[in-house]
Amino acid sequence: MDWSALLFTAVLIGVASNLDNLGVGMAYGMLGVHFPHRVNLLVNAIGLCTVLAGALGGTLVARYLPAGTSSKVSCAVLMAVGVGYWYAGYLRPRLRRDHRAGRPDPPGWRAGIALGFGLSFTNVANGFGATVSQRALLAPVVVTVTAFGYLNIWLGNLIGIEVLARWLHRYGPLLAGLLMILVALHQLVA
Repeated sequence: MDWSALLFTAVLIGVASNLDNLGVGMAYGMLGVHFPHRVNLLVNAIGLCTVLAGALGGTLVARYLPAGTSSKVSCAVLMAVGVGYWYAGYLRPRLRRDHRAGRPDPPGWRAGIALGFGLSFTNVANGFGATVSQRALLAPVVVTVTAFGYLNIWLGNLIGIEVLARWLHRYGPLLAGLLMILVALHQLVA
């Protein structure tokens, strides 16, 4: 067994599975909102569970859940978050604002759970697909998908806050909502 090839494959799966997380972090960052580490951990704990569910129960899930259903549910959840950005930034101008106009509250536990499931539905398929051919990929895929999920939200949030929020100040909610909706559409077609 070539462990370097297995590890390389697992890293590629981990990175590819979590590009959407980068977009979510950037969307919050564009609004100047710090994504709390505890919520990031929650999002990726859900991701960990869904990868395990896919790897360990993929055949059972595939038997009862049509392939396109998970993508549609994921798309709906993420689109709702994107529309929520627009609502918070433009349609609810005087409620719960701080001195930085238009900035929504940081995501809490409920948003973390919604984002966790929205970003993780495809992990069922990733876990299943990665481990069908080689059972040895189970542990490396679980570790890389979870680790890169956390890192991508953190990095995207940092880029959004440090770079994009400064450039896009007034248009942050519009672009953040659009980015989240694009992430949602990517979940649908991926």
